Amino acid sequence: MTLLWQAVHVGTAVLGVAYLVFPARVHAFGFEFLRRSPSEESGESGESAAPVWLYRGIGALLVFIGATGLV
Repeated sequence: MTLLWQAVHVGTAVLGVAYLVFPARVHAFGFEFLRRSPSEESGESGESAAPVWLYRGIGALLVFIGATGLV
């Protein structure tokens, strides 16, 4: 069972690193409710930085959970 938990924590840390390194790709692939509607984007050029920082925060949390589980 210990080996299984270590694999889960390693997977969590790897997922967190993916969220930290590629937040825009995760946002483009992620849940629809986290994206902005086209009517909200009409006034802005480009993509908002808020979802990218949200995904980076989630990634940091996942890396922390994975690292603390391995210690």
